[in-house]
Amino acid sequence: MRKVWVIARRDFLAAVRSKAFVVTILFMPLLMGLSIGVQILFKKMEDAKSKHCVILDRTPGQKYALVLKTAGTVLDAAKEKDSRIAELLGFKVEFDAIEPKTEATEREAQLFELSQRLRKGEIEAIIEIGPNADKMREVLEFDATGMPVLPNHKKVPDDDAVIFRSKTPTAMPIRRIVEMILNQTAQMERFAAKGIPILEVAKIQQPMVFKLKSLVRKDAKTGEYVEGSDEAAIVSMILPGVLIALMFMAIMIGATPAMHGVVEEKSMRIAEVLLGSVAPFQLMAGKLIGVIGVSLSIAFVYLGGSYVLALYFGFASLLPTAMLAWFFPMLVLAMLIFGSLFIAVGAAATDIKDTQTLLMPIMMIASIPFFALGPIIQEPNGTIARVCSFFPFAAPMLLTARQASPPGVPTGELIACIVVVLLTTVACVWAAGRIFRIGILMQGKSPKFIELVKWAIKG
Repeated sequence: MRKVWVIARRDFLAAVRSKAFVVTILFMPLLMGLSIGVQILFKKMEDAKSKHCVILDRTPGQKYALVLKTAGTVLDAAKEKDSRIAELLGFKVEFDAIEPKTEATEREAQLFELSQRLRKGEIEAIIEIGPNADKMREVLEFDATGMPVLPNHKKVPDDDAVIFRSKTPTAMPIRRIVEMILNQTAQMERFAAKGIPILEVAKIQQPMVFKLKSLVRKDAKTGEYVEGSDEAAIVSMILPGVLIALMFMAIMIGATPAMHGVVEEKSMRIAEVLLGSVAPFQLMAGKLIGVIGVSLSIAFVYLGGSYVLALYFGFASLLPTAMLAWFFPMLVLAMLIFGSLFIAVGAAATDIKDTQTLLMPIMMIASIPFFALGPIIQEPNGTIARVCSFFPFAAPMLLTARQASPPGVPTGELIACIVVVLLTTVACVWAAGRIFRIGILMQGKSPKFIELVKWAIKG
């Protein structure tokens, strides 16, 4: 056992003292923050540019073109008063109304000319308002909630609709703003035509206020019930994804260099010298313990740093320490599974390039938690989340994510999942040891993945 710890200590110190490890630890948050800052800067630079939209208003008197042109000049002021507009539209929009052609051939030629300008990027969108776009259509039926169901949009003639043409996704906020302005204008005109006061309409149409809060909890010291905060509800949705991403990153950063180190030791015949003093399984076990130490160090730095920042800004209560403590044993289990497989691949490969092919199935399995993250956040104890948690290779990450989402994993199910993971961990370490024993001294062509499976079964 002493030899195993010597190997583990040597691999751990070699990893954490390397410049690559230090750069990863120190500069990864900086790079993430810098990337977010650059995106915000680019967005502000893009928002500073004016977006030109052309209006073809075919209604009598072109009344809606005037509404949009007026709205375009006051949108900047409206952003400060109406948060909905500020969220939908961060840039300046200019609406230019032109006289629409009525004759069929001239109409098509005009639309083609404007489409060419749109393709060249001279304008952002074309808004064509049909002559009967503001007319009221008859309600044919009602849905299950009692709300009226209007005719299918595809069956509405073009003259009875507003046609929006664009070629870039950035025009979609403009479409939503235009839709909101035109609908409100048409509705106000209809109310005025029926003699209904606008102020009364505004009172009737005001929506109910919805708030997002976390679960009510009981203070362990005072016994009082504590109302959940808005921030805690948001954290409960974000935290599972953050923990899965951190665990995945810790596995990759810890296991990948170890795999490359095994390949180098094998190619330089250093492994043969080491095997003169220790057994193959002892060598692999030492390297595996070193990998676990590296991953735990990464997780401790990031989680510890996050908790210190949360404590400084007064959000420490939103990061439960029990959840952070649960993260580390799950990370150890995940590292025992994937770390042993990575090291086995390094022992079987002849050079670094061969590891990419052998790692492909393992990487696909390791990525499964990201595919199931959406259903788990929505329903932590739903069918999909519960079934995926019993898949042992994904269980450490998924159980961590489910524990971070109230009310957590039921105790019986949690114990069953951990038992499955422990059995899988033992099987993976045992199989990796058999592959390591064969592959570490084998030279020449690297084996295929199916051959690694045969080595693990037959020894």
